[in-house]
Amino acid sequence: MKFINKKLKNEVEKENTKQEDVSPMGQNVPNRNVPNWTLIVILLIGMLIRIVGIADMPNAFNCDEASAGYEAFSILKYGIDRNGNKLPAFLVAWGGGQNALLSYLMIPFIMIFGLNELSVRLPMAILGCVSLFIVYFLLKKISNKKLATIGLAFFAICPWHIIKSRWGLESNLFPDLILIFTYLLVKGLEDKNRISYYLAFAVAGISAYSYGTSYYFLPVFLIPLLIILIKKQKINIKQAIISILIVGIVSLPVILYVVINTLDLPQINLPFVTIPKLEVNRYKELTSMFSGEFFSSSWENFTDSIGILITQNDSLPWNNIEPFGTIYLFSTVFTIIGIVNGFKKKKWIDVKYNYIFNIWFIVSIILTFICNPNINRLNIIMFPIIYYTVIGIYLVANKYKKLAIGILALYIISFGLFMYKYCTQDCNEFGNFEADLEEVVQYIDKIENKKIYVTDEIQATYMQLLFYSQYDTRDYIKTMKCEDEHAAFKNVLSFGKYYIVDMDDIELTDGNVYVIKKFEKEKLDLENCEIKEFERYFVIEK
Repeated sequence: MKFINKKLKNEVEKENTKQEDVSPMGQNVPNRNVPNWTLIVILLIGMLIRIVGIADMPNAFNCDEASAGYEAFSILKYGIDRNGNKLPAFLVAWGGGQNALLSYLMIPFIMIFGLNELSVRLPMAILGCVSLFIVYFLLKKISNKKLATIGLAFFAICPWHIIKSRWGLESNLFPDLILIFTYLLVKGLEDKNRISYYLAFAVAGISAYSYGTSYYFLPVFLIPLLIILIKKQKINIKQAIISILIVGIVSLPVILYVVINTLDLPQINLPFVTIPKLEVNRYKELTSMFSGEFFSSSWENFTDSIGILITQNDSLPWNNIEPFGTIYLFSTVFTIIGIVNGFKKKKWIDVKYNYIFNIWFIVSIILTFICNPNINRLNIIMFPIIYYTVIGIYLVANKYKKLAIGILALYIISFGLFMYKYCTQDCNEFGNFEADLEEVVQYIDKIENKKIYVTDEIQATYMQLLFYSQYDTRDYIKTMKCEDEHAAFKNVLSFGKYYIVDMDDIELTDGNVYVIKKFEKEKLDLENCEIKEFERYFVIEK
């Protein structure tokens, strides 16, 4: 981060070496320096809204966050995940798998802050802040300072990126890693820096550990890109081969994971890594390639994906906040302008390496045919959309200068309203989130020599219990009982002193402890019971 700040300071203080800027009309106009304070203010706003208060907002904890965090805790403390695999390249997790990269990134923060919401959410928040710098330096590298500043300002207040930066969903690492890949690639090519160039492909290889869609995206994206770079004489065939080898070597455990689970081969257990064999292959579930109705489901996936991209809404309230969408609904006009400019032969503004974003966009569209869509699963297309939107804003603001202030005001007002709604929403109402459980679990964890029955109304009950109690993974593996060990999502019934139950089927008996949500109180006969009240729960001792 110190290096990035130093680089930014050098960028904003030195005289802009580009003396001309291409206007939308194709005329050369003077390139105006953006004041240093403008960049600093934009960056500060962008970083603050991505990182301040992340432990408390979202105000509820997602079950996938709890899972990734507990896996990181288990690997740190015991060297195994909750399924007993030593240093896994991919997490078995719920049964159908979970990407491992974010869990490994959490480990240093768990060492410092302990296992809690802050340590789970910090890696994504920090990456979100780093992406602010990457966006600015990338756009400046391929265009000019004015466009880079507009791009940074738009990206800083982009709803999609703000939301995803503030909670720990492992799949949301993927687009930012490809953004970093793009910057390092462009820097390597422009500066003739081989270290930066090859480091870009190492980052591409690392991205394979972040999300299952990378298994399809990376080869279809990288191979055409390398062919075009060879054709444009940016690299030679030898460099292209080395690039592919770097990606292959770095992502080899993931490649082996895909092979093992596709061909039904046995699990690989090595002293330094485990390549797991899953009961159900998760990436098959995420895509329709292995469906018996491939063509019909592919078309449905595509049309659903286009609908989500146009409406900026997947009906999942944790992914977007109505009526703002992913990039603000009115931004669609600018996106279309940017797409037209990106693909037309005679462009209104020439941007170096525009073809990288075009390939990225096209491959992302192809991916929609094989991906059951929501905004998280379509996340790889978001940076090309942001790029085209920024180009559109730049073109309109340059050509119709009187509109520029109006556009700025519209975004500022929309951003303010978005942040108000984001900060005041109750995420406990969302299906996969639970709030105010930490104090409850820490209380019941201290109770000894009693069975503790916990309502299954809590989302992913066992995972929340494991996380907040920091339960010994070895004891969990020994005592865990589930409904079906071969299911894609294991329904854990009990472990240790904890029993997960439907309170409709329970009669309170002496010597036991019960944890219920407040609305369940009316279901039970609480005569002669001791009741401890929490924010959203009751702990009942008979």
